[in-house]
Amino acid sequence: MKIFIFVLFSLLSYTAYAQSTMVQPSGVYTGPLQTKPSPVVVELFSSQNCPACPPADEYMSDLIKSKGVIALSCHVDYFGKTSANLGKSFCTQRQSRYIKQMGRKSHFTPQMMINGHMSEIGYETANVTAAIVKGRSERVAEINIQPKTGGVYNFNVPTAQVNGAAELWMAIYQRPQNINDRGRNITYSHVIKRFMPLGIWRGSDIDRAVYPILDSQSAGFAIVAQEARTGKILAAGDYRL
Repeated sequence: MKIFIFVLFSLLSYTAYAQSTMVQPSGVYTGPLQTKPSPVVVELFSSQNCPACPPADEYMSDLIKSKGVIALSCHVDYFGKTSANLGKSFCTQRQSRYIKQMGRKSHFTPQMMINGHMSEIGYETANVTAAIVKGRSERVAEINIQPKTGGVYNFNVPTAQVNGAAELWMAIYQRPQNINDRGRNITYSHVIKRFMPLGIWRGSDIDRAVYPILDSQSAGFAIVAQEARTGKILAAGDYRL
């Protein structure tokens, strides 16, 4: 019995080692080359007039503190005007595109999209967390952003595999806002103020300059490369002020 347990333990140890190193008989290492987790993009589709959204809005305050998470709050405008007028038509258009790609017939809020292809109900934090953990293992390239002079920033998108074409876009988001709505104070974090398309990317390494037009209410901006057909995010970077 002791011999059997020893042999089993040795086999499991060797299997785990082989899987972790993934060295072929030729001696060539074929395992993952990542030295740190990939960035994860979380988009929350919310609205002040959505009664189910406050828990998801509050959860965003935690997500923006998570290392490697690029958390963006996009307020839709199909609930009508809100007291802070956070709703944007481009947010409704983005969500509509996701809904179509998912094969759904109707919108819902709060919706969180993780890496452009995983959809979760925003207040179901355990499911969102699990999707973020899964997203960390995906090969999302990191876009490096560096400030220059006169409000100009340079960004680099490294070479990556693209299925067809990807769309580059930039989202400028605001500082956390505490708003009293119907007697309840709610903090809205990283609400997107402007959304700017930056053209098409086909996977080659590029260096470009961008002028995001930031003001005193801006908290930063994100630049993302997203596969046009599937919505999957291939590269992402975040610059916080």
